[in-house]
Amino acid sequence: MTSKDSVEKKAPADKTAKSKKGKGDKSKDTVVSNQPQVGCGVVKNVTSGGTVVIYGQATQGNAIPPEKTITLSGVNVPKMQRRTQRDDDKEKDEPYAFHAREFLRKLLIGKKVSFTTNHTNANGREYGNLTFDNISVADQVVSAGFGVVKTATNKEGKMHADREALYGLQVQAEKAGRGRHAKGVDPSHAVRDVNYDPDTFHFYMENKGKAVPVIVDYVRSGSTVSVEVPRPNMKHLVFNVTLCGIVCPRTVPLKRKGQKKEEKVNPIGVVAQHYVAKRLLKRDMEFVTLGIDKSGNIYGRLQFAAHPERDITKLLLKNGYGRYLPWTGALIDPKLSAEYRACEAAAAAAKVGLWENPKAQRATANTSQPALMKVVMVNSGDSLTIQDAKGKDIRVNLASVRTPRMGRRETPSEPLAFEAKEWLRKKIVGKRVSVRFEYKRGTGNTQSDFVSIEQGRQNINEQLCSLGFATAVQHMMEGPRAYNYVKLVEADKKAQIGKRGLHSKPPPTVHKYTDLTEIARSKKDTKKKDAEEGDAPAPRRQRGEADVERAKTFLPQLGTSQHRGHVEYVISGSKLKVYLASKKLMCNVVLAGVQVPRTAGRRSGSQGDKYGEEASTFVKNLCLQQNVIVEMSPGENAVDRRGNFVAYVWVDGPSKVSVAAALLRKGLAKIFVRSAEAGGYLDVLRKAENVAKKDRIKVWETFDEEMKKRKAEKDKRAEAEKKSKYQKIRVTEIVDGTSFYAQLEEDKNLTAIEEALAKVDGTKPEDFEPEFGMVCACKYEDSWCRVQINDVDETEMCCDVVFVDYGNKDTLQWADVVPIDEELSRKPPCALKYRLAGILPPPEGLGWTDPAFQRLGELTYDKVFNAEVLLRDNQGTHVTLSSPDKKEGEKEEAVQATLLKEGLARLTKRPAYEVKFLNRQFRDYQQEGVKARAGIWEYGEVSDEEEEEDNRRRRK
Repeated sequence: MTSKDSVEKKAPADKTAKSKKGKGDKSKDTVVSNQPQVGCGVVKNVTSGGTVVIYGQATQGNAIPPEKTITLSGVNVPKMQRRTQRDDDKEKDEPYAFHAREFLRKLLIGKKVSFTTNHTNANGREYGNLTFDNISVADQVVSAGFGVVKTATNKEGKMHADREALYGLQVQAEKAGRGRHAKGVDPSHAVRDVNYDPDTFHFYMENKGKAVPVIVDYVRSGSTVSVEVPRPNMKHLVFNVTLCGIVCPRTVPLKRKGQKKEEKVNPIGVVAQHYVAKRLLKRDMEFVTLGIDKSGNIYGRLQFAAHPERDITKLLLKNGYGRYLPWTGALIDPKLSAEYRACEAAAAAAKVGLWENPKAQRATANTSQPALMKVVMVNSGDSLTIQDAKGKDIRVNLASVRTPRMGRRETPSEPLAFEAKEWLRKKIVGKRVSVRFEYKRGTGNTQSDFVSIEQGRQNINEQLCSLGFATAVQHMMEGPRAYNYVKLVEADKKAQIGKRGLHSKPPPTVHKYTDLTEIARSKKDTKKKDAEEGDAPAPRRQRGEADVERAKTFLPQLGTSQHRGHVEYVISGSKLKVYLASKKLMCNVVLAGVQVPRTAGRRSGSQGDKYGEEASTFVKNLCLQQNVIVEMSPGENAVDRRGNFVAYVWVDGPSKVSVAAALLRKGLAKIFVRSAEAGGYLDVLRKAENVAKKDRIKVWETFDEEMKKRKAEKDKRAEAEKKSKYQKIRVTEIVDGTSFYAQLEEDKNLTAIEEALAKVDGTKPEDFEPEFGMVCACKYEDSWCRVQINDVDETEMCCDVVFVDYGNKDTLQWADVVPIDEELSRKPPCALKYRLAGILPPPEGLGWTDPAFQRLGELTYDKVFNAEVLLRDNQGTHVTLSSPDKKEGEKEEAVQATLLKEGLARLTKRPAYEVKFLNRQFRDYQQEGVKARAGIWEYGEVSDEEEEEDNRRRRK
């Protein structure tokens, strides 16, 4: 209560502790104090037509000024419903209570008033008189027809003199029919009906983006207020709204689940609450509705209708009373959001408010850009595996949504878990989608990536919610979330209203199917538990007779007809986990008609066959989670000794692709004649096998004497090259920090190949399809080059190639590749792999791999050198390089020396005998780099563990 000395002025104390009521006084308040107090202050709140809250000046050391609640003395006004009595029908507003409150609110809110208190009742309520602009507030309330004078009398039975004038104003108001004295009006029509628990989603959808007139009813914190939405029919709404772009500290203690103690309240939160209250409380405002969360909390902007530029959020951020919140800041105009960030930055620089704490940190917005990636596998309705541009598989989860959980072992699946996964699989598996990384969850090495995925203009996260396959996640207030979180909430709520998916009536049930991939229990197993409580877990059981018998019971209904399904998982190159939709059957299927190299046993530790892993990878790329057609092998061969079905499998689609034939064509399998004949597919599979036999690839690389002859010629050529110690070469491709491809300057084949390629006209048969290992031609900068196909993606109609005469690699479309004649294709590659002798590139993981690659390119790319051959092994030809213009006796710094000095290479610790002398020759250069802390030596010596790990990685 402000006055010149910032304290209340008290009148002399009345010696009587209580005052006697007059005979006609109907007041039920018991007077416990008659000590008058006088003072002045600013009206902060108007709680009813006769009660106000006044605040004074803040004292030194206390940012919150004192407050006083005063009720008008001698006047009865209609009572308003208390917030705590919202469920009690007997405590609704009295007629004209809202009108009386509105009259007093518009008259006094934010204005300076003088007060004199008369008495305080037993409940601590203070009664007194208020004066505004030298006019009694009680007089104005009674004159407006909203107050009725308390008819207290003295000992003579006459009305107190101080109330006679007030009563006269009441009589005038009654005659004029003002306020509650209105004539011909049903009082029930003047009763406010308040809904304190409205359907906020309905309000949000009805007013999204609109400016709705509201009255700020209560300030919960600096960033959250309760607003009242007046309606012409007197059916008002009251609910909480939160300001976009800011979060202020709590004003009440919070005890989280699992915590023993409540979190302490930040004093800044209380200051922010008062700061907002004295500016907005009980003011007429406009609320612009912008967003909503899972709990129904509405987010938007509060603005004055006449002055929209007066932004409370900016003021709070400038004073350090709150922090910028990126996800709600994204709901507003980007220009305004940038202004909010600037206000926060200014407060942080000035170290005011929250930023006085040195540990306070500003929130960082997600700046990751969408990238095109291929969906490799769908693990569940909200979890999938994607492949980045480098071919690395990454397991991710969909951001801000949750689908029903799939069952695992003893845990059953939740309703619609299977359907959600199936929808997602059919929608995006094997396709390229736009992936936006939103946030991470977890700790240490167990962090998971959460992403938003778009296919074309469709957001997959949002579609799952729209169909009722997923629900929006309720995040913590400041927690990161999907960029379109509000749309996810909208889609989720619409699905609830439409009773779709998870929200349908009656509730959905769990998809039931028979799983033959689970190991069957024999009668002996069912009589005892695998492991008693407290004992060691039982060993993993092997598939056996019980599985065989169980599988055979399904043969009659499967027969030899074709069934449609999809590959759930690829176990190895010859074994698939397949779901047959028409039979609701999950089973293991072994490919019929082929023998595929075995993969290494994960549990048994057994060694796999050569090309086993490659065959498994090829089958994964071909049919993992793709729709397939399955035909059981006829007769007793339909089930193997492990209870797996033996069947012929085709990838379903416009061009029906046999998985067995594709393996044979790539040289990754051999025909199993008996099985192929049983189904009548021997001729088809033999034709596919002959393609690999002809090119002697993979399992056919040592097929016949011709192969031996070629090997002898190759060895003879290698021996001749070995005798030639010096070669003149031109570097054509950099592999890493020490390896490269180069052409022999004196290679006669190079000229012959260029002449032959000049005759290529680019024509090709209509049915031409590039195949693995084939040497073709493609256009590169207006000239034809030879390329060898290393991999073919039949889904994307592209292939991975290596330019055999230059050493570089690329991915081309089928349309860019043309066949060439056999003679030209069989000419040996002109690009040979070389390695700088005596040194190794930087270990991976230190951040110097790319700089070393670039530096070697600067020193050698497209330049001619004299190469001294020191060693040939499986890593290439080890050489030292010198300039062809070097004169005899002239000193020249070797390329190895330059890389060692700059810390972009390191000496081999255990070099081969042929290059051991280089360690002594280059030792000083490496030491120079170590002393200068250059490159990989930035933090000292590279540890033995780092080098050993790098060696293991290279061997793999």
